[in-house]
Amino acid sequence: MINFILLILLVSLILYIVLAGADLGAGILEIFKGRKLNDVQEKLITRAMGPVWEANHIWLILVVVILFVGFPKVFKNLSVVLHIPLTAFLVGIVFRGTSFTFRHYDAVKDQSQKYYSLFFSYSSLWTTMWMGIITGALILGQIPEVSTGLSFAELYINPWLNYFCILLGLFLCSLFSLVSSTFLLAESGTYQTREIFRKRAFYSTVLSVLIGASIFIYSRFSEIHALDLFFENSTSMGFFIFSSLLLGLQWFVIKCKKDKFLKFIGATQLTFIFLGWVSAQYPYVYFNKLTDRGLNILNSAAPDATILQLGIALIIGVILIFPPYIYLMSIFKRSSF
Repeated sequence: MINFILLILLVSLILYIVLAGADLGAGILEIFKGRKLNDVQEKLITRAMGPVWEANHIWLILVVVILFVGFPKVFKNLSVVLHIPLTAFLVGIVFRGTSFTFRHYDAVKDQSQKYYSLFFSYSSLWTTMWMGIITGALILGQIPEVSTGLSFAELYINPWLNYFCILLGLFLCSLFSLVSSTFLLAESGTYQTREIFRKRAFYSTVLSVLIGASIFIYSRFSEIHALDLFFENSTSMGFFIFSSLLLGLQWFVIKCKKDKFLKFIGATQLTFIFLGWVSAQYPYVYFNKLTDRGLNILNSAAPDATILQLGIALIIGVILIFPPYIYLMSIFKRSSF
């Protein structure tokens, strides 16, 4: 049963990263929309996100519930040690959601729409940045035990406030912008808007490669050795090789203007990067090779009775959640596929 629960946890994380990542990336792209066809770009993003953006949070809620019920030690350590970046991340989600709601559903369209758009775009950047910082902290693995007698900075600041985590935050921003560009290409109805988002996809690809290379170089030549587990795992290296090969295919598709194929390539690439990280660390949520310490998710599971009840609830949940979600996407997104 625990393997089924971990599978649902993995699928939920992938769906949230890809689908919510596309929505977050759309907000980031609004910051750089320039002066050409401003209103057209904004309306396209609003139309693309409007029907389904709130539904994406169900995957994040599912992840939190699984960790809270099935793996309480994991939930406790992460929510305590990383409470500052997690709080910042959740605040960003709230600001982003409220600003998008007011912009999209406000009955009065006036000057306030400009401020709603600013809150929406910059809170999208803020939220994605903090998500990347949290991911960087998990990869870095410098998360101490809550009960250790450490100072405030050592326990709550140092695990995430460093160059590596900040680089991961920037990397995730560029990846989400790339995925969103590919999704919006399929949603665009005119040649002009398609060309705008084609350029966004190109620039996001270049930026992702540059930041990704910076992360590897910094990790390789610094004392943290954050990516050693990644390089030593053949499965994670396989995912890295496939995601890198997709860059060439992505470049070709952008040039050939096969827009509907591009979104699948972007989503697959993001999924492969995530699976590469998971395969490198599994079964650890985080692991520090220098200290040989980490948090094993299998050793942190709740009692068997709790796992059984959680598994039954998830089976029911899968039946209740997945078909309606697929139906929702088929109604509003059929034309973009």
